[in-house]
Amino acid sequence: MSNENKKTVHIDIVSDVICPWCAYAISVQKIRASQLIYLFNYGRCYVGKRRLEEAIKQSKELYPNLSFEIEWFPYLLDPSLTKEPQSKKEILMKKFGESTFNSNAAILIESGREIGISFDHDGVVAQTYDAHRLINYAKSQGKHEEIVEVLFHNYHEEGKSPADYDVLSEAAASVGLDKEKVLQFLKSEEGMQQVKDEISQALKKGIAGVPHFTINNKFDVSGGQGPKIWLEIFENISKE
Repeated sequence: MSNENKKTVHIDIVSDVICPWCAYAISVQKIRASQLIYLFNYGRCYVGKRRLEEAIKQSKELYPNLSFEIEWFPYLLDPSLTKEPQSKKEILMKKFGESTFNSNAAILIESGREIGISFDHDGVVAQTYDAHRLINYAKSQGKHEEIVEVLFHNYHEEGKSPADYDVLSEAAASVGLDKEKVLQFLKSEEGMQQVKDEISQALKKGIAGVPHFTINNKFDVSGGQGPKIWLEIFENISKE
C-alpha cells in the first residue's frame, strides 16, 4: 500500500483511573445526571478502554491504511476524595443505598466479565491526582499506555489505592520505569500543576463525564461505546 494512502488516527482520551467504563473501552495498540450514571462511572473508563481496543483490533483488517496514536488526559471523577483510602463499597452504598448499589454493581460486573475484566467492589478508593501525575511522567518516558493499563487493573480488579505511592511505584516498575526515581517524583509536587491545568482545560471544553474521546480533533465520543460506533468513525477517516 502506498504511503500516500496511510492515515493516522489520533485519539485523545480524558479519563480517571477510578472510572470503570474508561478502562473497558480501549484495546489500542499504537494507535451525571442519574445515580446509575454516577455509580457506573466508577468503572466506565476501564470498560471504554477495552471496547476501543477491540474496535482497533477489528479495524486493522477492515482499514489497513489506518495507524493509531493515543494520548491520555486527566479528569477527577470525584473531587471530594482525599489521599486517605476509603471503602469503595461503603461510599457507594452511602450515596445510593444498598439495593441500588447491589443491582447496578451486578450489571457492571457482568459487563466486565464479557470483556475479561473482573471488577472488585471490595477495594478502596482515594484521590487520583498522583495517579495522573504518574501517567504524565510515564508519557514523557514513552510508557503511558502501559501504565494506564496497570493502574486500571490495580484499582478495579485488585482493589488497590490509586493514591498509594508504593502501589504506584510498583506499577511503574512493572512497565520498565525506575521505581526509586518514580518514588522521588511522587513525593515531590512535580507535575501537579500540569495535571490541574489539564483538568481545568477539560472542564472548559464542557467535558462533564468520562471517558471522553476526541478523534483527530474532529469526532467526539462519550462513554464506553461499543465497537460499532468506533468502526463507523474509522471507516469515515479511512475514506477521507
